[in-house]
Amino acid sequence: MLVLDTQSLPVTDRAEAFQATVSANCSSSMATFEDPAAIQARMTVSDFGTAKVFNIDASGTTLRRTPYMSRSIPETSIVLALPMRTDNHLSWAREERLYGPRDLMLVDLSLPYVYGWQGGGASYALHVDVDQLGLPRDLIHAAAREPRRSPLYDLVRDHVARVTAQAEQLADGPGAAELGAASAELMRALVVSAAGDGRRLNDAMHSSMQARVQAYVRNNLRDPDLTPARIAAANAISLRALYKLYETMGQSLEQSIIEQRLQGARTDLTASHRRYTSIAAVARAWGFANPSFFATKFRQTFGVTPRQLVAASDASRGRDLARGRDLAASAADGGSG
Repeated sequence: MLVLDTQSLPVTDRAEAFQATVSANCSSSMATFEDPAAIQARMTVSDFGTAKVFNIDASGTTLRRTPYMSRSIPETSIVLALPMRTDNHLSWAREERLYGPRDLMLVDLSLPYVYGWQGGGASYALHVDVDQLGLPRDLIHAAAREPRRSPLYDLVRDHVARVTAQAEQLADGPGAAELGAASAELMRALVVSAAGDGRRLNDAMHSSMQARVQAYVRNNLRDPDLTPARIAAANAISLRALYKLYETMGQSLEQSIIEQRLQGARTDLTASHRRYTSIAAVARAWGFANPSFFATKFRQTFGVTPRQLVAASDASRGRDLARGRDLAASAADGGSG
């Protein structure tokens, strides 16, 4: 859900609107701007039940949560955040770091911090309530100093990148709450493994198994060599345990992969700006080596062939464009009268 777009506001109101939106959806902090006369910002919030995503795209910005704010205004969110497009700086607990795009940050928003970027940048962030994690804050803070110590770092980073980048679409889907719960499990496993807490590690790895396997599959859907053996090896489980896991979810592993690939291909085929020049290229991009198999499964799943879907999507887009031109012409005629 879009909660702020400064393009729709007078320049004089943008700083106050930015401040209010961040405090309402992220944490209480003070915002300063690289160029107060040219503030540009777009913010969205997406609800995933036990988790939420708060994304900021903005011109140069710094957010400061002071020690006074930390003492007087409680915050409960633990955040996994990714800088987008430019380096972001973060200072907290006597530590100062510079994070590049694709560097994953783990942050306790209850603490004082200074966070921001220069030029056009962004922060895409997954929020989970500390009570949902069921972990002490000192353990979270130990993990936050070096989350890369976790063997799950790459997996969780890629998961957060995908969920936050597609948050608005995913939050409207039927599996949003399940995705939020899985994201919280992955955060918990990352914290425990990065902090080196052996007492909690087995429990965290066991409880996050489903989330880790599904995240690995989602992150590798485009790879035609995504085999059950590779999935099992990547998650340090046996093939038997992998198949048993999907049985408990009431799913077939193979069918789950095919359905997710088909959904991805459908999204690409109906996109307004297509990345691929042909249906066959879309099929290959989503791991389908056989175009006939792709077309058959696509028709069985969606009731139309890929070609019919593309034609219908193009026709609908053409009607929308024509309607827009007609409305513009009608408004122009009315204005000239």
